[in-house]
Amino acid sequence: MSTIFKFKKDLYFDVSVMKTDTTLLPFDTPKDSAIKQFEVLKKMDINARAEMTFELSDNLRSIIESGIQQRHPDYTQDQIKLAALRLTIGNDLFNQAFGECEVLA
Repeated sequence: MSTIFKFKKDLYFDVSVMKTDTTLLPFDTPKDSAIKQFEVLKKMDINARAEMTFELSDNLRSIIESGIQQRHPDYTQDQIKLAALRLTIGNDLFNQAFGECEVLA
């Protein structure tokens, strides 16, 4: 029995399909590497995948905050976090939540 992954609403595919249908593969990853990556992921339990997801999210947030700190060396840590939030949720929602905050991303 093969493993089925759900990528989008109502879009399911079998990992073995990737071996013949390369449109399902990431553009920046060699075919063999992508297949191996999915095989490893399907062997992980949900807790391990969740932990990896949160770690990747934390890493991305750190990268975003580092970029903001380089662009705005005068910002405090609180301003850096607000600017990262602005990038994450967009200007409209950020302005609804914080008003016309002077923090730029």
